[in-house]
Amino acid sequence: MRKVALAVLAMSALIISSAPISQAALNAQVNLDNPRVVPIFGQDGASEVRLMAGWSGFLYSPRIVFSAAHSHYRFDNNGNRVLNEPAFITVGKPNSSAKSAEGRAKVVKTFVANFTQFGNDFIVLVLDRDLATVSPAKLMTAEIETELVNARAEVVFHGYGEYRDRCDPGQKNPCAEDRNNPNKSPSELPRINKSNLAPKSDFTWLQGQGLIELANETLLTNLSGCPGDSGGGLTTTYKGEVIYVGQGISTGMNFYACGASNAPANEKHPREMGFISPVFKHLDLIKQAEDFVAQQVVAGKSTIQCIKGKVVKKVTAIKPVCPKGYKKK
Repeated sequence: MRKVALAVLAMSALIISSAPISQAALNAQVNLDNPRVVPIFGQDGASEVRLMAGWSGFLYSPRIVFSAAHSHYRFDNNGNRVLNEPAFITVGKPNSSAKSAEGRAKVVKTFVANFTQFGNDFIVLVLDRDLATVSPAKLMTAEIETELVNARAEVVFHGYGEYRDRCDPGQKNPCAEDRNNPNKSPSELPRINKSNLAPKSDFTWLQGQGLIELANETLLTNLSGCPGDSGGGLTTTYKGEVIYVGQGISTGMNFYACGASNAPANEKHPREMGFISPVFKHLDLIKQAEDFVAQQVVAGKSTIQCIKGKVVKKVTAIKPVCPKGYKKK
């Protein structure tokens, strides 16, 4: 999970702890109810495999995954976007153990939104093969977003991120990640967190340039995510169906993030806020990914001619075989 402050609020909005404070572990519960949450891995060399910085994803269709752009890019001191990803990226099976390599598929193409420091944090990954048999997920539309925001609907996200404090009792956060400590490292299985969509009117302090920068983002409150949950997929139930809202919470201000920020663990900050890029803004990327997959499928197939007497049939498949009674021409 990435935490940023809007430029105009950078100094006034962040809380810096001046003394050690008590830590309250999140202890997010393992939950395997979402059949589309997947772990994402990076590999730089022949054998070195590491978990991506924001290493959760949402399986939209058999070989298309939605995730967080900030796992693949960073911004330099001049605000320029710089590619920052390993040589090879693989995606594990839905709800699989992050320690298991079985069934992982390789990412062969990415489609990234116009990702900036304050929005459009969305990327589409295309795999080399089907990861699981699923129908395309239902997506939130702009009209549905209006309904959900006005209702302050509860949303849930599943991710493989950290789920307990990085800090020991009495330590002053932010505290460094310790992957060797099972209580301070990413989760082996996906865990569930909840939040609420909220109208911009709920954030009366958000004005001027900050309001402009977040004009096209969907805002959230009551945050409780941890680093690594980014990209896991924010979903909600709409008219009895689970729909995808946007990639799991990646950006925000003044909310507690398991010891990874300066926000206090034991109190709710009045300027707590999260924001995501709603999926309906990225239908063009999804269409490009779907077109690429269609080309993949055609490219992976071959056609043969089969004959039975004077009857000739064409059979197209990845491994075409003549029907019973026919022979290859």
